[in-house]
Amino acid sequence: MERFFKAVVDVTERAAGFFLAAIVTLTFVSIMLRAFFSTTIPDWFDLSRLFLGIAIFWGIASTSYRDEHIRVDFFWEWVGPRAKWLIDLFATVVLLAFLVAFSWMLVFKVNSGFRSGEATFDVRIQIWPFHMVAALGIFLATVLVAIRLVRIWQGRGDSGPRRIEPVQ
Repeated sequence: MERFFKAVVDVTERAAGFFLAAIVTLTFVSIMLRAFFSTTIPDWFDLSRLFLGIAIFWGIASTSYRDEHIRVDFFWEWVGPRAKWLIDLFATVVLLAFLVAFSWMLVFKVNSGFRSGEATFDVRIQIWPFHMVAALGIFLATVLVAIRLVRIWQGRGDSGPRRIEPVQ
């Protein structure tokens, strides 16, 4: 089971990296075309911002599962193992609650985009599929954080140097 979770997190990281690479490539090629040929890729800006949303949302999935997001451990470092476990448990429950709400609201966003037929300016590419891929990243983040919460509850949190032993 552990290999499966690692594989899922690896896929999420690769997906985020792929979309980040797509942004860089799209931006570079568009700027080079504009500089040397006085033309540009149609909708390159819209596509790059949509890819950025996808990259961020899929990145949230892996960083949340691995507990590598930005945090302040000032108070956490001063307390004992049981308090550390409680802090990690509380923080993960709060994160899970926000991700559940975020996932729920993205369902409405994707549905709204689908119904409205909203599209990019130049080529009229439908926007809702990009929103759906981004929403899948947040949904995956929700599932991975739920798994992480169970692992913390069982005392098997794998947060690197912050790892604490199970409370007996």
